[in-house]
Order: sequence, then structure tokens, then C-alpha cells
Amino acid sequence: MLVPHFSETAPSEGMLAILQQEDSSECVVDQTPQYFFLLLSKVALNTLVLSFWLRSITKSMLGIYSISMYVVDLLLVCSISWAWWFRENLGTHVSVCFTLSHGSAVYSVLPLPVLAAGAIDYAARRHPEASQCSVARAAGHCGVVLMLWVLACSYSYCYTDTELLMVDYKEGAKALVCPVQASIVVSFFSLNLSLAVGFILLLYYRGLPHWVDQASKLSSQRAWILVPRSNQALSAKLETLEVGPIKEAPVAAVKVDQQPPLFVSLTLCFALNWTPYLLMSMACDTLGFTVPAYATVNLLWSACANSLLEGMVIWYSSTDNTPPYKSSDDICEWSIYWLLSKGYRWQMASETPHDKLSSPETADMAILEM
Repeated sequence: MLVPHFSETAPSEGMLAILQQEDSSECVVDQTPQYFFLLLSKVALNTLVLSFWLRSITKSMLGIYSISMYVVDLLLVCSISWAWWFRENLGTHVSVCFTLSHGSAVYSVLPLPVLAAGAIDYAARRHPEASQCSVARAAGHCGVVLMLWVLACSYSYCYTDTELLMVDYKEGAKALVCPVQASIVVSFFSLNLSLAVGFILLLYYRGLPHWVDQASKLSSQRAWILVPRSNQALSAKLETLEVGPIKEAPVAAVKVDQQPPLFVSLTLCFALNWTPYLLMSMACDTLGFTVPAYATVNLLWSACANSLLEGMVIWYSSTDNTPPYKSSDDICEWSIYWLLSKGYRWQMASETPHDKLSSPETADMAILEM
């Protein structure tokens, strides 16, 4: 159980975590299991997100940070479970309070520098689809992430209050509480991003059903999408696609008159994947739910931030003849919505011999990676 609390020394919103309750009849209720299962649920959520992001998670700064956060969350679960199972009475609450206070303080200060580092990482490689995941780049990402964790832990060590407090929260009842922090950055991130996405889609609401339908058809045929490895060959291929159906493949792209601008198409792609998360975050803030930073700063947030940065870089660096493939985001199908913004849709070719797909003329083609 959590109650709001405001501290003059903390840069983020504070609250009090209730570790133990005692009523007038001296009935004591230990709340430690609630925090254990909360952190365990976060690890389960992180595992689910990791299963969707595993293929390219090491290609970006936010991906490396997410891996480190997964490890830290496991350590938090182990710390709470150890305090719960192997200590007694006040010793348990002291250990739990130490873990929750420092954990929330570290997580409350990490989102802003992590977003800044992730943005710099994407800006340093203008074409993310052309960047290879080298050992040197991964080592650099690990070094920056480690530095961020060290700075955040140093801040927590200097400024975090881990003192247990006994408060009277209602008549005849007392509670043993511990100060924890929330993350204002995550709240502002979700709120502002939701408003921006909603405003953009509202301006183009008339075409949304048609564009979603076309993107769904493109996505259903993505296993047959073939693109040349070179940009020059790709340019020639797209010119062929504009003329009519391709005879070398069972499906082909043809031009249509109504298509969304690129930034609208990418926004639609982002919204279709991340609207549930953004709505959930907005609902918690609107209804006044107090959620500590060690719960709100999770892999779901970092994957959402990574998708946002990926979409912005694709919009900034995209050209007419270069779709984004081999990106560092496994959640959003950016290539599908790039094609949608160029006005392509798929139609079946009349006849397609299977031997043509494996002929020497198509040896320089590669499956488009979404």
C-alpha cells in the first residue's frame, strides 16, 4: 500500500510505502509480500517484453539499458525475498525499506539521462538500418549504461532517506512506513506523447480506417516482400513496382492515389502498437494512482521510448527509395508503414512459377526484415 508524500529534498514526487499495519486490537499485518509480488510481476512483464525484443535489443543504447534493468530487477526480487524469508520483525522491514527506497530513488533519476543517451545514440547513426551491431559499439553502449547506473546509485547513496517511520494514519491504527519516489519523467513522457500522437491522428482521422486496412494487407504478405541488397537496385525495383505487378513474385506492389504523409504513417504505426500502454499510464496519473519508480520504469517504457526514437530517425533520414529495414526495433513494423506512405498496396500476380524465385537472376535479393 502506498500513500502520497512530498519531500523538499527530492527532485521527484514522493510517497510512503506501508510495510506494516497495526490496529487498535494489536493485530499486525505485514505488507512485505505485496512488494515481493509487485516486483515479481514486473520481472514477468519484463520477460514478456524481452521475448518480443530479443532479436535486436543489443543494437541500441536503450536495448542495452533494458538488459541491465532486467538484471537489476532480478536483484531487487532476490533482496526482498531474502529479507522476507530469512529475517524477522524489524530486521525485515529495515532491509525492505533500504531496498525500496534506494531502488525507487535510482529509477526516479534514470529515465531522463537514459532518454538523452538514447537520442544521442540514434543521432550518431543517421541511417540505423545500415548500421551493423559491432562489438565496439556494443562495448560503448555498455560503458555508457554502466556509467549511468553508477551516477544514479551515487545520487541515491547521498540523498536517499531510508529511515523507517511510525505514523498514525487513522484513529487507533498505526503504520510502519518507508519513503519511496515516483518518476515524474515517465509520467510526463507518457502524457505528452499521448497528446502528440492523438493530435496528429485526429487531423487525419478520415483516412485512418483505409490506411490501417492497407497496412494489414501489406503485413500479411511481408514474407513475400523481396528487396535488392543495394540502394541502386532497390530504386530500380521501386520504379518497376510503380508500373505494375512484379512477375517474379506471387505478390506485387501497385501505386494508389490516397496515401498518408510519412510522419502520419509512422505515427499510426507507433499508435497501433503503443496506445494500450500510453492509455494505461494516463489512466494511472489521471485517477491519482501512486506508483513508485521501481514499477513504472520497466522494459515496457524503455521499449516504447526506443520505438519513438526509431520512428523519429526513420522519418528524418528516410528517402523516397530506401525503406527502413534491419532496424533496432522489433515491435513496430516500420517498413510496412514506409511502403504505405509511398502509396503501395499488394495485389496478386496472375502466374508465378516457383522456379523463378530461386533463379540466378534473383540471387541478389534478400527478405525484407520488419
